[in-house]
Amino acid sequence: MKLRICPKCTDDVKKLRKKLARLAPDAKVCMGCQSMCKLGRKKQFVIVGKDEVVTAKSTKKVVKKVGKLIKKCG
Repeated sequence: MKLRICPKCTDDVKKLRKKLARLAPDAKVCMGCQSMCKLGRKKQFVIVGKDEVVTAKSTKKVVKKVGKLIKKCG
């Protein structure tokens, strides 16, 4: 599974990356511009797989939502 985050739009990249790595150790966390700056200014986001965008107001909430999605899919 591939998780994509943007280092420019994310408030605390290191914290988010560590939490995602703990949540899904087998997932590949890719960092780079995702061309979603408008969304990234307002909310934290993670792209799961090819096209599933998960958003939340805080890092903690977005990690929780990604966890639920991974459990549901996998």
